[in-house]
Amino acid sequence: MLIKNAIWIWRMRKSPDVSYLTESEMTFSERYASADSKEAYLKGRSGLRAFASLYASIAPSDVKIEITKSGKPFFENIAGLHFNISHSGSEVAIAFSASPVGFDMEVVDRKRDCLAIAGRFFTAKESREVEMAGDSANELFVRLWTAKEAMLKLSGEGLVGGLHRAISLSDQEGRLADQRIHLARLDWAGVVGCVASFESIAKVEVEVH
Repeated sequence: MLIKNAIWIWRMRKSPDVSYLTESEMTFSERYASADSKEAYLKGRSGLRAFASLYASIAPSDVKIEITKSGKPFFENIAGLHFNISHSGSEVAIAFSASPVGFDMEVVDRKRDCLAIAGRFFTAKESREVEMAGDSANELFVRLWTAKEAMLKLSGEGLVGGLHRAISLSDQEGRLADQRIHLARLDWAGVVGCVASFESIAKVEVEVH
């Protein structure tokens, strides 16, 4: 049972149970050229159906997942249950909440040109901070990136909303345009993550499945 102001993160470590997926989802999974991307999709979809069925006390096959015009998935037939999926490398995790939630995570040691990306997509101030961070530049970049993406996923805009519009003020607070966003940090072996909510966050639980 979900409670107000709490967010549950489920790390999907087991192989996906494809028996939970619809025929259209299985067909869609074949579009992925990368085996890792296909595996991430299958883990995400099977995990969504498995946990939604527990939270809502319905069969996994009865869980209906739709997508908004902006591309954010939601449960069509389960009121009061919100989710957001993130994957990076071999890591796949799902955030569940009783209110809208945004979630992003990144593998810290993943190869990336953080200075170039920050210079292109971050604010001038943030880009300078990353540049001045020296050996900690990649970790700072990842912390800023995950906070920004979590906020944009919360709003339903996604990255097209503009990373420069989402500002991380601290590990607990951010701004998206003129709106205050509540944040909470997540860290586990080699991974940095962030969850975002329009409401205060009293509790974040991470479980492994």
